[in-house]
Parts: sequence; structure tokens; C-alpha cells
Amino acid sequence: MVASVLLCFVANTAWGELCRQWSQAEHVGDLQTQLQEASGVVASRQFPGRLYHINDSGSAGLFYITGMAGENTQPVEIAGFKPEDTEGMSLGACPGSRTSCLYIGDIGDNDKTRRSIEVVAVEEMRNFPKTVQPKRRLSFTYPDGPHDAESMAVRPDGAILILTKERPAKLFQGQPNQPTLRSITTLDPGGLPTDMALSDDGTRLLVLTYTDAMEYSSDFKEQRKIRLSFLQQQESVTYLPGSRSFIYTTERLLPGLPQWIMRVNCE
Repeated sequence: MVASVLLCFVANTAWGELCRQWSQAEHVGDLQTQLQEASGVVASRQFPGRLYHINDSGSAGLFYITGMAGENTQPVEIAGFKPEDTEGMSLGACPGSRTSCLYIGDIGDNDKTRRSIEVVAVEEMRNFPKTVQPKRRLSFTYPDGPHDAESMAVRPDGAILILTKERPAKLFQGQPNQPTLRSITTLDPGGLPTDMALSDDGTRLLVLTYTDAMEYSSDFKEQRKIRLSFLQQQESVTYLPGSRSFIYTTERLLPGLPQWIMRVNCE
């Protein structure tokens, strides 16, 4: 079942192979104070050198744009979006078109009481105004009751993947026209999942935990643990264009502690 759901991509050995050796994480930038509770990051493909970020509280309905080193932080408000707990971000095709959208997941549920979760899609722009209208708002429910989740990714075919924050973690899939999520499989990346990302072609899944990361093949028959330089509360990860490097970031647990942007390369 997993293979039939996820192996719908064009086979390409160079893309599909897991990286055999990742470099040691390198400090390449710093988040500014607006992102004290950074919980998601995405690297734009359409506009090279741009990162998108979200906080998980304190700035509801906003996302942020920075350079690759975290510089020039620009907040953007999403009109009418009043989320409870934004935790996941991804890029994907805009619903009904081939343009690129930023997907923001209001999927956090620490107390596991929410009847539904929401994902909004915002079209990428070269120059964002202070407030943007969402391209689409999607509401989902779990088939087996509420879950807390911090990890979301959008597949090349538009399906939305959500990984719960538990051990083992449950992977669900949602379609824009289907309000009930579908259970796919369970994963145990060695810790509680705090974020995830899909490679550009959708054949590899990268899952971040509070301590390390795990890369999976699309059929989950292969997996490789990635040892990371520990950050205070790492909750954001994204592949960089080409998907042979990734960056991860952290929340700020205590005042004065730095919030580094770390880069890891496939060697």
C-alpha cells in the first residue's frame, strides 16, 4: 500500500538514492529576534537565496522571509488566517495551477483536542506586500481522532503528508478535495519528529528530531540516520535546491541564546 501511494514519481536513480555520507553540520547564519519560536523553514526554488519561516506561537497568521543567512527578516500577514499552532511548512504547486505556493500547516495540537486542522496555500511572489490573500484554505480531520503534529510536506502531485509527533509516528496523507486524512504507515526516526521535508522529486523524506535526523527512501525500505550538531530545540528543516544539502534551525529556549542556521551537505 505504501509503495502504491508514494512510488508514483518518475524513477531516477541519481535522485532516489539516499545520501551515503553527510558532512558535519556547519553554522551558516542566525535567525533574528522575530523568530524566537521558529517551527518551520522552507528554501524557495523560484527565488534563489530566499528562506521562509514560521513561529509556532506569538505571531499567529504571519510568515517571514529572510536571506539564506537569516538576514533582512520581513513579516507577511495572511489575511483572515487565525491559526491555533502553526508548525509545518512546505512548497508545492498551487491548487489548480502550476505556480508555486507556500503551504503553512496549522497542525499543532499539544492537548490532542482539535476536531480539525488547517493548511493554507499562499502563492509565491517576487515582492510580497505586507498582507496577502491565501490562494486556498484546506481543512482536514484524522480518521482515528486528534493527533499532535509538527511535520508537514507537499508531494509533487499535490498530496499533503503529515507526520505525528509521537513514537512511533504516524504518517498521514491528505488530498485537497478529501477532508479526511488517510493513514499511510508508521515511522520511528529515533526521537519525536519536529519537522520533515521531501526531496525535490519526492523520492526521499527527511525527518528531523530534537537531536538528529533520518532520511528515508519513498518506499521506506531504506533509511539512514544523520548525526547532527545539537541545537537547543531544533524544530525546522528543509532540503536546499537540488536536495543534496539541507538546513535546520532552532527555537530560542532561553533569552540570549543564539539561534543558528546549520547546513549539512551530501559528500
